[in-house]
Amino acid sequence: MQNYRFPKACRLRKSKQIESLFKLGSRFYEYPYNVVWLENNSSNYNIKIAISIPKKLVVKASQRNRIKRLTREAVRKKSYILKEVLIKKNKYINLFLIYNLKTILNYSEIENKISVTLQRLADEV
Repeated sequence: MQNYRFPKACRLRKSKQIESLFKLGSRFYEYPYNVVWLENNSSNYNIKIAISIPKKLVVKASQRNRIKRLTREAVRKKSYILKEVLIKKNKYINLFLIYNLKTILNYSEIENKISVTLQRLADEV
């Protein structure tokens, strides 16, 4: 059985790592997410993730928090797609997801988009 946990250690929280991610990282757009990723030297987890929803697009904090929760849950469930590839190649990555819609998608749509995004990222790594 897969380990579907999403602990705090899996989250990208250090500002220096985020700055280097935006300076040196690779980018692509997979509707509705802008994805910025960068190979990391080493970590406890293969993937470290940060999620952002711009305040200009989604004004209400409760809606931004809902989108973050839905995205985090979808990543938690679908991360095995990327983890298998990273374990085989012995790589670690930092990943930043930026939501780019004014409306909130339902969970099934977000889950489908996250799986497509992670599969594309697995192909690029």
